[in-house]
Amino acid sequence: MTSRLARRAAIGAVLVVLGLNVLAALGLLWLRGSLPTLDGEVPGLAALTAPVTIDRDARGVVWIDAATTVDAAYALGWVHAQDRLWQMEMIRRIGAGRLSEVVGEKALGIDRFMRTLGLYRLAAGNYARLPVAARAEIDAYAAGVNAQLERRSGPLPPEFVLLGHAPEPWRPADSLVWGRLMALQLSGNWAAEATRARLLAAGLTAADLETLYARLDTDDPPLITADRAATPSITTERWSALLTAVPPVVAPRLASNAWVVSGSRTATGKPILAGDPHLGFSFPSLWHLARVKTPDSLRVGAFVPGVPFLVLGHNGHLAWSLTTTTSDTHDLFVETVDPTSPERYLTPEGARPFMTRREIIGVGDDETVAHQVRWTRHGPVLSDVSDDAKAAATEGTVLALASPILAEDDGTAEALWRMARATGADAFLDALRLFHAPHQNVFFADSTGRFGMISAGRVPIRRAGDGWLPADGASGRRDWVGWADFEALPGVVDPKAGTLLNANNRVIGRDPSLWLGREFDAPYRAEVITDQLAEFGSDITVDDMRALQRDSRSRFAKTLVPRLLAAVEGAALADPVEIAAVAKLRAWDHRMIKEDAAPLIFAAWARHLHRVILVDEPGNPADAIHRVRPGPLFRILDTDSRWCDDRGTNGVETCPTAIRQALADATRELARRYGTNVSAWRWGDAHQATFAHRVLGQLPLIGEWLTPTAATDGGDFTVSRGSFRGPANDPYRHIHGAGFSAVYDLASLDDSRFSAALGASGNPLSPLATIWHEDWAAGRDHVIGPTPTVRAHRLTLTP
Repeated sequence: MTSRLARRAAIGAVLVVLGLNVLAALGLLWLRGSLPTLDGEVPGLAALTAPVTIDRDARGVVWIDAATTVDAAYALGWVHAQDRLWQMEMIRRIGAGRLSEVVGEKALGIDRFMRTLGLYRLAAGNYARLPVAARAEIDAYAAGVNAQLERRSGPLPPEFVLLGHAPEPWRPADSLVWGRLMALQLSGNWAAEATRARLLAAGLTAADLETLYARLDTDDPPLITADRAATPSITTERWSALLTAVPPVVAPRLASNAWVVSGSRTATGKPILAGDPHLGFSFPSLWHLARVKTPDSLRVGAFVPGVPFLVLGHNGHLAWSLTTTTSDTHDLFVETVDPTSPERYLTPEGARPFMTRREIIGVGDDETVAHQVRWTRHGPVLSDVSDDAKAAATEGTVLALASPILAEDDGTAEALWRMARATGADAFLDALRLFHAPHQNVFFADSTGRFGMISAGRVPIRRAGDGWLPADGASGRRDWVGWADFEALPGVVDPKAGTLLNANNRVIGRDPSLWLGREFDAPYRAEVITDQLAEFGSDITVDDMRALQRDSRSRFAKTLVPRLLAAVEGAALADPVEIAAVAKLRAWDHRMIKEDAAPLIFAAWARHLHRVILVDEPGNPADAIHRVRPGPLFRILDTDSRWCDDRGTNGVETCPTAIRQALADATRELARRYGTNVSAWRWGDAHQATFAHRVLGQLPLIGEWLTPTAATDGGDFTVSRGSFRGPANDPYRHIHGAGFSAVYDLASLDDSRFSAALGASGNPLSPLATIWHEDWAAGRDHVIGPTPTVRAHRLTLTP
């Protein structure tokens, strides 16, 4: 009897499992109905003036052929809604501070932060200031998105189904808010101000900050002048609360490469421009590749879903790319609350009332949360964005943010629209006068042979001082008094040297007195680009440029490794893993190649040295300064060895001692992760480009399946950017880099090369979701010529 019951139970369990598998298969089959129709004809679209064809090649790249730019914008909206609807939904909801309505209470911090900044309100105001023709394209794009939503059949993409959410109609402000969000991500110095203030409050001195923020340049003024040091006293806890309140989804992520050479140095006699913007990785990728053509216009390159204007690419006459300046264009102001009236704050002219706005944030389907927004004459009060920050505000002060991205008259959207319409350098330069935020180095070249770079964007002029530390808002001493003139910004057009480049390294204004900041990236990438372009000589080709974009040589490693090895030279190393690791570095050529063990050893050794030196200092700078910075590290090793002393011991440790300790820590970590056979270690095993889905990627079991990865070359300071800073259990994860790169040949723009991560679709069930990924990881590129090499799909939209 017992045996019979056991058999029945086993059979029942098998049937349950089979039933669940059948249900899962049926559910998956049903969800595949969310994939869009890519072939055939869609009639009855009254907003169109003539039929529009939408072709796709086998890789999902889109070709749109329309009679007018307005029809083309309509078709682009249709395509983006087909391919990236959930991504578009997330962008607009993050920008509007309405994410909690969809994902619940866990997004409340993001919504409070975004409602405080008010970016969506500003984007809505931008619409009315745009030229009529630009508004017509934005309106048509929104109409195309909404038409696709109305005409689609089958379920919505999986994220909508999972969360039981249906999108609202698309509005023009939904398209315009992306620019404000990107400006926020690419302008991060205000958070660095708060970090420096926190470290000072924790007990570090002005001299300590000189070391922690040292740069490899030698011609900068002292970091902490008497004016800079005059920051109102606020507790460490309060600064920490403010920094914790910054949502990771909008946290600063800064980097990029771009360079251009004149026709006098190329094989074709026309300029060649290369660009690869560096952003954080996620699924889907930010970029969507398309060629959009009308009888009198062309747009080819990287679009952003939700936005009708071309961001990076060429228009048949002119090509452009961008790098982040890392300039100091944001300031935190410590405002003093009127002790006699908490509704007011102090200014040089006396007390003023806070400007206030009451926001109601929806949470889920039924709940709401009230959020009070306060503004001062400098900007929104950031210390109101979280309960922790409010609780810490016990000292009669609040923290306000001044930023160009909060200006009501921002013209960046119009600048993008005009940039894509420019047929030559002069018109392009005129468009850049409207490019206000973020402050970007804009590279361009046209088919007549002209080329240049302008650091376009609003740079504040301060009455005194600079933005190195938060300013006293009550005194007015460091108030902003205007914007730098366009002619004062860094820039050069048609230089005789025939080469322009930037890799987030220092730029200097045409007015040398203009303060742009000092948190530029180390010059290593720029040095490699400069030297390689010189080595190429005068017959540079597109292939040369693509090879340079993939260059994995680390000047940082070339400089640091000899010092690391010198510290262990003659030391009686006993651990066989340490001995083998040191031998690998001695034989290394400083290329961060995924198949090699040496890059992993170097990265781990440098990472642990960073922690050994900084973790025991006041305020734990090792956590505040998340990644190894060459300037501080070399300052400490060369001239400021007191940092190498371990405060937790009675002795006085030297820098060689710290280096040897870091080697022991690094090899112990790597042996635990990858075994004790050093020859079997591979940089690519640890350095995996990881594209996590922000919603589905959090789910157990399927989250890992929905996270594309790829072993990659490069590191923090290589031209082929492989920035790593993963979680504690995966610290070398490649999280930031060139998800898109291009080389534009001005002799034949149709032969320009493009490479992008992942794929055209954001639907994880689509074969087009990751179809570009293998080529991207291998460094292979493709052209987006007049027609697809092999047309895989054609959809015709008709009136």
